Amino acid sequence: MSDRVLLKVYYFGQILLQTSEGVTFVCDNPLDVVIPFTISFEELKGVICEEIHFERARRISCILYRYPIQVFGGFVSFKRNMLRTKRACNMFSMYIENRSQLSFIELYVEFEQSEADQNILRKDYNSDSEEEFESNYEFVRPDGDEVEGDGAMAPDVSDVATALANDVPFEEPSFMRVLDLEAMHVSEFPDYISAEISFVADGEFAVGMEFSFREAVIKAIKEYTIRRSVDYRVYESEPLTFYAKCTQYGSGCDWLIRVSMISRKYYWVIRRYNGSHTCTRATISLDHSKLDSTTIAEAIKSLVEADPALKVKSVIAEVQLKFNYIVSYQKAWLAKQKVVKKIFGGWKASYEALPIWFEAMCHKEPSAVVHFETMPAYQGDDLVTDIQVLHHIFWSYYPCIRAFRHCKPVVQVDGTHLYGKYKDCLLVAVSQDGNNNIVPIAFAIVEGETSDAWHFFLSNLRQHVVTRDGVGLISDRHESINAVVERSNGAWSPPRAFHMFCIRHIESNFLRKFKAPYLQKLVINLGYSRTVREYEVRYQRLRERGEAYTDWLNRISENSTRWLLTVDINGVI
Repeated sequence: MSDRVLLKVYYFGQILLQTSEGVTFVCDNPLDVVIPFTISFEELKGVICEEIHFERARRISCILYRYPIQVFGGFVSFKRNMLRTKRACNMFSMYIENRSQLSFIELYVEFEQSEADQNILRKDYNSDSEEEFESNYEFVRPDGDEVEGDGAMAPDVSDVATALANDVPFEEPSFMRVLDLEAMHVSEFPDYISAEISFVADGEFAVGMEFSFREAVIKAIKEYTIRRSVDYRVYESEPLTFYAKCTQYGSGCDWLIRVSMISRKYYWVIRRYNGSHTCTRATISLDHSKLDSTTIAEAIKSLVEADPALKVKSVIAEVQLKFNYIVSYQKAWLAKQKVVKKIFGGWKASYEALPIWFEAMCHKEPSAVVHFETMPAYQGDDLVTDIQVLHHIFWSYYPCIRAFRHCKPVVQVDGTHLYGKYKDCLLVAVSQDGNNNIVPIAFAIVEGETSDAWHFFLSNLRQHVVTRDGVGLISDRHESINAVVERSNGAWSPPRAFHMFCIRHIESNFLRKFKAPYLQKLVINLGYSRTVREYEVRYQRLRERGEAYTDWLNRISENSTRWLLTVDINGVI
């Protein structure tokens, strides 16, 4: 094993906290430096200073490094940590442990500020260069006219002082020393909160206000616009500039705002602002064009976290309470979907994490039962190697398996379609305890209620959960279930099991056929009749209301009388 390691050093750049891979370091020209494992912390700083060849680099305040952590689904996310010790043992140990994933170590270097540096910052802030002026500045006279040609804008002294006061030596915050499990609940734009923007008393913007990044600018302008019931039109939206005017600009309102990014300092500053709106909306609207689903999602995030089943009408009511607008059902629904995705992950990531969740479940409770069936993946006619597609999955929790031992000898199975991106089917088996409580005992996700799917579910159910004999299997009259029972090699046939039809399903089919809800109870009582006399009286009563009703029931009884309690000769119920 080599005793040297490659470092990629970032400096005078930016640390991005919320990217697809976690923490990311960026800068214009990162350095590649090779060092031995035996280097000390002071020697490391000296090597970095020599490689940068810049006067300010002589005073390093701290060095950060990225390290990977495993997350669910086999994904890798990066965190950051700070080198504090005299030797970089922790960083090198991390690299050795993750050598298969890392070909180099990434460092981010921060520097102390000196008086000379502050003078440089002042010059940068008040730059009169033509290139800097044209890209970031527009000088406006008090009357609102733009000045053509050369012109210098003197910065507000208080703004410069605030900017310089924020440039303090780095101190390690608590979240770098301990794992913060609440990090998933932070605001989508946390830097907007930490930008320490002080709005004036009337809630207006002001030239010189700073924002951490572009999204924070747009978010603030949207909230301002919604709060005042006005609107704007975007005239320029570039990576380094955002420029918008009132929709009635030139027709009685001169509101405009221009915000640009200071490339040397990686923050956004309001360069031009004409003051508050002087217009009034021509019509009163129940909705607002800038009150989009993203804005609503940020407003309802805490509600969805507390109750993921939050109804859309509750979202509409919350938006009306906060913004005094009534949004459409579609917009509210879309906003909720965005929050759900942000909190719980998207469809693809959630699906890919399914095997990891089951692995964790079995690790926590080894007696739990999980059984997968997969299929090979194809791209067109070509087989894709190393990829398997989920076909069937069966699982049962050990408390459910153990609880069935104390339940009645009855199992009811049914399926329901899943509504979402993946149109699969959820199969469920339940039983009943001595207090008539429903006890779920097994589950499966399959492609649909096919013979193959029901065979997979009932075979695993019999093998792992319903292991005793003399039980009753209740289901609807689905042909696939009947076919599986017949080819179960006696596992679901007498005397080991007795297949019966669910009276509630028959009653539901009857209602769908005849649209006669006043006869529902009579049909159910027919099935529950305990004596032949009770059955005959109720059958005759139904026949008097129409022979079509009894003829339909007779066709069911011709195939099987397993829905009638009267002819239950096995006594399993």
